[in-house]
Amino acid sequence: MANQDKLILYTNHICPCKSGASDARRCLSQCPDVFFSSSTHTGAHRVHIALAELKVPFEEVIIDLNTPRTPEYLAINPRGLVPTLDFNGELIFESAIIADFLANQYPSHLLPALGSPDAAIKRARIDLFVDAFITKFQQSLFKFYTVKNHDELAPIVEAAVANLVKEVEPRLKDAAPFFGGSDKLTQAEVNPSLTVSERENSTDKAALQPRSLPARLPSAS
Repeated sequence: MANQDKLILYTNHICPCKSGASDARRCLSQCPDVFFSSSTHTGAHRVHIALAELKVPFEEVIIDLNTPRTPEYLAINPRGLVPTLDFNGELIFESAIIADFLANQYPSHLLPALGSPDAAIKRARIDLFVDAFITKFQQSLFKFYTVKNHDELAPIVEAAVANLVKEVEPRLKDAAPFFGGSDKLTQAEVNPSLTVSERENSTDKAALQPRSLPARLPSAS
């Protein structure tokens, strides 16, 4: 039974803006001078949010990402990445896969229960939104890390916002307050791999991250 499951989550809490926040939600609320990207975070925040929404008890093991992985952890996850979920002895890797597994294992508001065409359609809509957000918008932000100067940023920002307006926003027409009109978080909010990066820090590439992107996003709504 679900309440007899044993979950061990090998993870790390990273707040890139160094606010000391212990999870992704607090990081977002305490770090006003950040923008969304996908380069410096482990993605473990997806799993933490899913577990918080599901209210599933679990044991947490913190993995220090600033030191070489121990042989013990590499035996658990040969990739050396986090998060890893140990579910009753079965090891599951990759944050999005873990989050989806949890949403399927523990029926809740995150995903409609299977068994009807309506539920299947709602799940497909969530999958289509997540795919559009990641592949059409978020991946375009990766180009930030290939630029050599600020002059190359403007067309990347414009392309990212154009993709957002074309591919993502049409899927959010009924997202009030959450996807599909839900009054609670859904997997559409959990799974997009939003991460936060400092707008300015000590690395040259980070210094080239555009200040114009956050300002441009509201105009797309």
